[in-house]
Order: sequence, then structure tokens, then C-alpha cells
Amino acid sequence: MQNQLLFHHSRSGLLSLILLLSLALGLSSCLKDQCEREVTYIRSTPIFMTKEEIRLGTPTTEAAREIENPGQFYYYQQHILIAERGKGIHIIDNRNPEAPQAKAFLAIPGADNMAVKDDILYVNNYIDLLAIDISDIEHTRLIGRTLDVFQPEWEDVNSGQVLVEYQLEEVTEVVDCQTFNGFRNFGGVMVDAVAFDVLSNSAESNVAAGSAGVGTGIGGSMARFTIGGDYLYSVNEWQLDVISLLQPTEPAKVNTINLGWGIETIFPYEDKLFIGSNSGMFIFDNSNPEAPEQLSAFAHARACDPVFVKGDYAYVTLRDGNRCDGFVNQMDLVDISDLSNPVLIESFPMDNPHGLTIRDNHLVLCEGVHGLKAFDITEPEILDDKLLDIYQGIHTFDAISLPGTDPITIVIGEDGFYQFRFAEDTGFQLISQIETK
Repeated sequence: MQNQLLFHHSRSGLLSLILLLSLALGLSSCLKDQCEREVTYIRSTPIFMTKEEIRLGTPTTEAAREIENPGQFYYYQQHILIAERGKGIHIIDNRNPEAPQAKAFLAIPGADNMAVKDDILYVNNYIDLLAIDISDIEHTRLIGRTLDVFQPEWEDVNSGQVLVEYQLEEVTEVVDCQTFNGFRNFGGVMVDAVAFDVLSNSAESNVAAGSAGVGTGIGGSMARFTIGGDYLYSVNEWQLDVISLLQPTEPAKVNTINLGWGIETIFPYEDKLFIGSNSGMFIFDNSNPEAPEQLSAFAHARACDPVFVKGDYAYVTLRDGNRCDGFVNQMDLVDISDLSNPVLIESFPMDNPHGLTIRDNHLVLCEGVHGLKAFDITEPEILDDKLLDIYQGIHTFDAISLPGTDPITIVIGEDGFYQFRFAEDTGFQLISQIETK
């Protein structure tokens, strides 16, 4: 009798389990049916090329064209170089800042980062580093190519193909639950996960940081390329590459330093390198230029992180946004008088701070969709009480203070390229602009 009862209970339990599984499967099917929907979104499609295909083309100087998707910009000998992201470089004659003239377009597929030394433009052509003679800046010529300097996002070693970009297109189609749940919102538009990263990166300026040396140009604070002495320094998301320019037409990678994950910017100051990541700032001694040594690290809340340095202070902007994974919008003032022990002095609330530049005791801050701000940093500890002016109505992500006595700041953003003259008594005065198409 006891065995019969056990069998009865076991059979009842089994039947209950089957019933529950059936209900679960039916519910899952119903949910799937309910979740399937027609969606309009931005879809990404990977584009591949062989290394041979990448190297078939030679940069060509073409007629000037309109700016559509500005990336980095760079000042060199009264000219502004503005990258058309992934396409090439616009060459702007800026001898008269009140009337800049588009002169030519240098077509370079895959171009994202650039820096100049002694009339030689160093720029990436996808995975290779090109050396281009710009002594006649409107009639350039390729004088060197160093192979495989930059790691591709993906490579098939068997076929020799590398991933060079993603093509984005708007599509309308029916998707299931799993696909739909993987979508993200970018500025009110539904996008797939890869498209989100591509658009987020396109919204940022990877400019070459201005530096330090005779014969180099000037760039901004949101940098992945910079030149110090006879070396080009390049950061990707996890490492610092040191590239010797001792043979100017034959750049050679001489060192790679692992930095962890989330690396974003590099800024040179004297014989130091300040590297920003989405979790902190690294300070490197660059007195041995082929082998920079880390002196210290300064940790901050997770956020996007450009750095600008003047004297004993580093100005670190932190912001939230599409790819930053942070929830703060502030400027950190860091005392770097002891480079081995950086100390946070104060955090100042901001709107959505991006790149920045300093001229004398005036700090100009790009605030994304909130425009520009200018601060007096004579007393850095109270800079939030020394707001000098705000210029609104434009989108900004980085700025460069031009050399010379005329206090001109050039600004790049989604809307285009702007030049301002700034003084305490007059504030920002827009003197010229080149808008995007």
C-alpha cells in the first residue's frame, strides 16, 4: 500500500510538472507572438577589406568639398585641418581668421587621427600609418607608409580580411523579443548595439593633442594622437603605442604599453604624458621617450574623461552620455604638484563637459549641446565663481587656443567649425564659421 501511494504521488507530481512545462511553453509562445513587432531602426553591416585592397590606394588632393561629418581638427602654420571622419581631411586656409577659405580635400580612406611635425602629416589609413609631405599644403604627396601599426577591430588571418568600418542604414522589419531587447536609444532613434557604438564614437572628436615641440601643430584635449619630440604617441582603448619619427618617412613602432581598458585621451605637457580613461587619469614620465614610465594614477567616477594641464593643475572633465556609462557632469581640479601623488582639490558641477583649452588665465570649456563657457582660472580653486561668459545655440566638443597675440579660440562640433575672439570685457565674439552640410 505504501509503495502504491508513493507511485500515485510520483505520477501526480510528474503530471503536474508536465502541465507546468506545457503552460510555460505556451506562455513563452504567446509572449514571443506578442513581442514580435515591426520596428524602424538603424542597422549596422560590417565592411571588410583585405590588406592588399587597403594599400592599393594613394592619398589624393582633391577640390575642396563641404564638411559633413567632422571628426578631429588640427592647427598648423595658419591652416586648419579638419577630418571628414573615415574619408579624409579638409584643408582650410586660416591666414585671415575672420574669413577662412576651404582650399582642398585630402582623400584618405579610414582617416581618423592625425598629427603634424616638420611639414609631415602623420595619419592613419585604417591599420597603416601614412607619412604625407604637406610642405605645399594644397599639393600633398605620400612619402611613407608603415604597415600594421594599428590593430584592426577584427581580422581573419586566413583570408587576410580586416574589419574596416560599419555601414549604417535605416531599415523597417519585424524582429523578435531577443533582437528587440538588444536595441538601444540614440538621440530618440532606435539602433542596434553596434550602431550605438559607431554613432557614439562619431559624436566625439578624436583630435590630436597639441604639443610640445618646434615644428609641430596644435590640437585639442580629446586626443588619441600626440607628438612629443621625435615620437608619435597613439592610444586605443587598451594600450599606448610609441612610434619613432627619427626617420620621418619611415615611422617605426618601438614600444607598446598595456594600460587596461577604457582609455580615451592623451595630453602631453612638458616631458609628461597625461592619459585619460573612463575610470581615471594616468601620469607618465616621458623623459625616456621610447619607454614612458607610469608615475601615478588618479581614480574618478566612471565617465568620459578629457584632460588639460597647466602648471600644477590638471583639469579633468567628466560627463555622462551615450558611451560613457557614467552619471556625473563635472570638472575635477587635480593638484599635480607632486606627480607621484595627484590630489583632488575640488569638483565643479557642469552641464555636459567635453574638451577644453586654456589661454593665459582663461579656460574655455565645450559643453556639448549647451555651447561654450569661459572661466577665469587665476584662482583655480574657485573657478566656478569666476564664470566669465556663456555662448549657447551651438554644439561643441573640443577647442584650440591659437598662438599669437590675437585671443582666438577655434571650436569643432556637430554643427561645424567656429572661431571666436574672447576677452573678459566683451565675452565670446563669433568671427567666422563653416557649417556642416
